[in-house]
Amino acid sequence: MIDPYQTLGISEEATLHEIKRAYRKLAKELHPDLNPDDRHAADRFNDVSDAYDILTDPEKRAHHERARNSWGGGRRGFDGPRGTPDEDMFDPSFGTGESLSDLFGDIAGNRRGRGGTSMIIPGEDMAEFLKLPFVEAAVGAIKTLALPTQVEVEISISPGIADGETIVIPGYGFPGMGGAPPGNLNVIVQIEPDKELRRDVFNVRMDLPVTATQAKRGARIKVRTIGGELALQIPKNAKTGQELRLEKMGFRDPVSGRRGDQIVTLTVKPARKRKKA
Repeated sequence: MIDPYQTLGISEEATLHEIKRAYRKLAKELHPDLNPDDRHAADRFNDVSDAYDILTDPEKRAHHERARNSWGGGRRGFDGPRGTPDEDMFDPSFGTGESLSDLFGDIAGNRRGRGGTSMIIPGEDMAEFLKLPFVEAAVGAIKTLALPTQVEVEISISPGIADGETIVIPGYGFPGMGGAPPGNLNVIVQIEPDKELRRDVFNVRMDLPVTATQAKRGARIKVRTIGGELALQIPKNAKTGQELRLEKMGFRDPVSGRRGDQIVTLTVKPARKRKKA
């Protein structure tokens, strides 16, 4: 008799979610459709399927635990009378034990016993990271991403996207089996820090060093913004820590549609002392 825990490569304390995940992985690797001339893979596939049947059926799992205890080994035992499901069977995500058809969808041939099958298995989702310069994240961009499936996908970046935000692209995940649809592509955005600009909710902040002369007399200085360079007027007698605003040069609020400002904080550099001749 097979040990279903060893067959699936899981611990005896595995939850139903862990059982399902292990089975799905092994069933895809060993499926007869992918290994048409491999008898060992076919036998392993059948053992894996039998192990899943045992561990996801409360009565079969209870029977197996009683048998293990009668061998003098095994785990703590299966609590409850015959037919009483283990607490894992009440996982709200999966119900009280799933059949193969519940797990994979339609199964042509409806596998039972030792026959082959042609399963319809939806493709799994794929996760990829996309690094974006600060300005492109602020104003939006079109990026091309090469996937492990040898496919390139064009991604539209919305203006003001946040660091860590996920863009979901249906149908660009891993391919399915038996004609099933592919999974989704989840693109996780990573915004690269800018040397001068930083985000503050919907505003953009930057520090601007000015000379003592510029601070005293006033000056007009070009500064970077997310929309390109703009001239900023430094008032006379400006002080360190003084904040100047470039209106509507920040991020757009997706709810109100209003744009934030760019806030420039001045740092007055001390005047250099002239050396005596």
